Amino acid sequence: MRWVASLAVLAAVCWSSPAAAALDDAPLGVIPSSTTLAKVRALYERAHLAAHTKNATLIETWHLQQDGESGMFRDWHLGKDVREMTTLGPLVYENGIHNGTHWQQNRNGITFTFAGYHERDAIDERAWASHDERDVRLIGESVPANAYVVEVDPPRGRLEWLFIDKQNGQIVRRERMEKRRRYVTAFEDFKAFDGVLEPSHIRMTDSLGNEREQTIATRLLDSTPDPKDVEIPASRRSFVEFPNGISTVRLPVRIVNGLFVVRVGVDYHFYDFLLDSGAAGIVIDPSIVESLGLERLGARVGATLGPFAESTTIVQTMTVGPLHLHNVVTRVVAVPFRADERTRIAGLLGFDFFADTIVHVDTERGFVEAIAPAAFRTPAGMTTVPLALDDKEPAARARIGNVEARVILDTGANRTVLGAAFADRADLASERSLSIASRFRSVGGIGMAATVRVHTLDFGGSALHDPLVDISSAELGVEDVDGVLGTDLLRNYDIYFDYHANAAYVRRLKHGWFGS
Repeated sequence: MRWVASLAVLAAVCWSSPAAAALDDAPLGVIPSSTTLAKVRALYERAHLAAHTKNATLIETWHLQQDGESGMFRDWHLGKDVREMTTLGPLVYENGIHNGTHWQQNRNGITFTFAGYHERDAIDERAWASHDERDVRLIGESVPANAYVVEVDPPRGRLEWLFIDKQNGQIVRRERMEKRRRYVTAFEDFKAFDGVLEPSHIRMTDSLGNEREQTIATRLLDSTPDPKDVEIPASRRSFVEFPNGISTVRLPVRIVNGLFVVRVGVDYHFYDFLLDSGAAGIVIDPSIVESLGLERLGARVGATLGPFAESTTIVQTMTVGPLHLHNVVTRVVAVPFRADERTRIAGLLGFDFFADTIVHVDTERGFVEAIAPAAFRTPAGMTTVPLALDDKEPAARARIGNVEARVILDTGANRTVLGAAFADRADLASERSLSIASRFRSVGGIGMAATVRVHTLDFGGSALHDPLVDISSAELGVEDVDGVLGTDLLRNYDIYFDYHANAAYVRRLKHGWFGS
């Protein structure tokens, strides 16, 4: 059976939920309305004529309940720049927009920027703000919410429903579809501040019952704003520590079934992990947590091929060869996988490790090395491939046949998997008609796929001819991605992952070292 490890953790899974046919249905309890969409839009626009004082920073502090934990949420708004900070117990993470650049600082204190491929929300906002009624329609009224219900469904956007309060014109509820799943946000207890109505309570839920609840603590306007409040913060620390005087380290990796198995110390107990560029973080199996007596933080349910439980823990020390990582925030998710009969995989070494080093996968000579970013220089003869890190995974462009695809460069998958929607768009019907049924395993379940041979796959400035790929209609846990490029095809390239530059550097090989 094929293994696509990282599909379970490609995105921040705290708000994931499984697909269900009924989720595409319009909201329940909607009755016909005698008004028109134009009147509802006019009501909304009148309610939003007032704006906050210009050249001032709006600063909000909220009490937060999430994943069974209590904390605080703070946000700063200055013009179009935004900075948001979430604190849950010992965990702190941030995100924002600065001068049009999207950024995040994750729970291990690593700051990174990304390109913003996920434009579905922005497309919906433009459709709603326009007066074009092709993709926006009034579907009725909600009696419990005392609101008009507007459906927004533009091409390449997302299906969502806006509940517009019949009295004050505010959005009091939003239901949206993401990855075939429904997310509901309720805005309540509006109060006037600086001439603008603002909610004092926000509650977000998903289809699995995960919840995030915010209650306003303070809201103020700083008329002498400090631009530093909304700047992109530097990383809080050097996450991966190299030995003194050494900038390049060969990792303790062996290749099993086309996967990179790396020996990782967790509080000086050693386990086999996958070196997994497709994983959105560092993941450890619950068995490690139990055997080492580590504390679990929070509890939530994620899903890809099926639902799974997830929590968080902090590992005091992790080692990868001579590299040291301290106070490592990791996800705790069951990893039901053996690379072979002797190799049980106990975790995934994912985004956080890749983001604080340069990872060189040398398939020609059969080794993997980590390079300190300050010492790295792009090798000659390499092709630069731009990467988007929207979901803490390296998304790149490839061309399959005559159609462009957005794929994850995934060292945690030993097979290349394309979504069925892309296969239809690329008109791979002739290849699929000759396909062979196969299965692949991921955290959360088993997916079915059809193994086919495609004519060409162009990546990194060179073409692979007649490669085998899997095509699956399974929910892969990602959005705006057409599939994953696994090690079965990545083995044809020498690759440097450079998340600091949002790039990979690749060179086509005549022969890959492993699996040839």
